[in-house]
Amino acid sequence: MQHLARHYHVIGMPQLLNSIESGASLPKRAVLITFDDAYADFAEIAWPILKRLGLPATMFVPTAYPDHPEVPFSWDKLYQAFKATARTELCGTPLGHLPLRDFEEKRRGLRKVQGCCTTIPHDEAMRLVDSVCAELVEGQEYSGSVLTWDQLRKLTKEGLTLGSHTRTHPIMTQVTADTMREEVKGSQEDLKREMGTALPIFCYPNGNHNNTVVSVVRDEGIRLAFTTLSGENKSESLDLLRLRRVVITPRTSIAVFYARLFRIGAYLDAWRHGSLKKNPIATWSKHRASVV
Repeated sequence: MQHLARHYHVIGMPQLLNSIESGASLPKRAVLITFDDAYADFAEIAWPILKRLGLPATMFVPTAYPDHPEVPFSWDKLYQAFKATARTELCGTPLGHLPLRDFEEKRRGLRKVQGCCTTIPHDEAMRLVDSVCAELVEGQEYSGSVLTWDQLRKLTKEGLTLGSHTRTHPIMTQVTADTMREEVKGSQEDLKREMGTALPIFCYPNGNHNNTVVSVVRDEGIRLAFTTLSGENKSESLDLLRLRRVVITPRTSIAVFYARLFRIGAYLDAWRHGSLKKNPIATWSKHRASVV
């Protein structure tokens, strides 16, 4: 964030929307900072840093989760179950037999199940999560870690912008068109009810999208939609409903982050993820931050 503050023009979402609507030019080296999922540690760790440096940011909220700490995200539920289990193997999954004899095997097993859940129909994925968790740990209590609506209201008063991230965070390419529409419309309605307003912005859960999803988002009045496709957004070829981002994960070193902000770095990053040739299967990272 210090690097962005020193060398880039960090803009807020309202400025970007105004630029799109009015045709006004953005400053050179313009960067937008976004966060997904509204994890509680955003307020504890990220926001104080952003405030100190005077950097605006946008948080995309899955609106069914605030005020419901008893309901974790499916990937967090799996993580908690894999962490707590005393079993040395997991059987009966679409992935076959998964050994769980040590931390590394548990980590690999967790990633395989999480990855599988993004490639199968949503209802089937949720059944898989429930069955795996039931096999791993009996009687386990699960918890989420999402900011409350009161916390989100406080953050918006301090300058944070909120955006729609569906209601229940399904992989949008794995649900019906009617469910897609309900998730987009419902999340916008939730934001309007709780915050008084909802900007016409949206972030695809896990980045997954296709032409049908994009069409539904457009029909629901969304003006800007964000993917996890890698690379910069060029004004001359801008797709407002497929905006790219530079995703930051725990594996992103400072040097790699610096490089990815340059045009050649963004190009190489997009090539590495295959997004120059085809739509990639987006990867998930728990506390995802990104710059656009």
